[in-house]
Amino acid sequence: MSTASHTADSKPITYRLDLGEGWTRIRLDEHADADVNAFLDLAFAAVPADAAEAGRGLIAGRLNTQIVAGRAKGGIDFYIPTPGGGPMPALTVMASEVKIPSAAVPEPADVVARVAASNPTARTGVIAGMPAVRIDRSAGLDPEAEAAEEDADDDGPQPPRPRHVEYVVPVAGDPDHRWLSIALTGQAGPGGDEAKVDAAVSRFDQAVAELAWTEAEAETEAEGPAS
Repeated sequence: MSTASHTADSKPITYRLDLGEGWTRIRLDEHADADVNAFLDLAFAAVPADAAEAGRGLIAGRLNTQIVAGRAKGGIDFYIPTPGGGPMPALTVMASEVKIPSAAVPEPADVVARVAASNPTARTGVIAGMPAVRIDRSAGLDPEAEAAEEDADDDGPQPPRPRHVEYVVPVAGDPDHRWLSIALTGQAGPGGDEAKVDAAVSRFDQAVAELAWTEAEAETEAEGPAS
């Protein structure tokens, strides 16, 4: 799927991110309401309208809260599991525009190196032809903390492990020197299958590795659930 975002007097950031089947994109621009309604129509397709009203309102409220929060942080789109087919109900992917605060325009490779040096879980590479960094802030990555948790309760049920994996990559050829952040957050939920979350993270890594820059979408394009 292609997507775009722009700040005042800037051309849209346009990219293609293929998360595979089971994800729905909610655009955070003027298309947000239409995308939310399409998601709700799919979620409640088998429920009579009267019976679905309360549930639609509840989920719409939650999605609108995410939309407002995402816009405040430079959000472009967020992706959520498609009803009935998503990889994990409690996972979300957010794509956001980022500007690096600096008196002078920094070299992307230098920014990536500094970020990697200050984050022990970071690793660097090349994505869409640009130097990029992957930072894993997921809980349980500190070996000492993890060992202490295992010693404290070896036999009891383990709580779900929150995941937070973020990629940051400079936008190729952007005159405003913006960056694109793509972050997966969430967890399995009570009684959830951590293996499924691991698989979703792996698929997310693959999707970001295949990220591509694209031309802007036509204004008339309509898009439903991702595939």
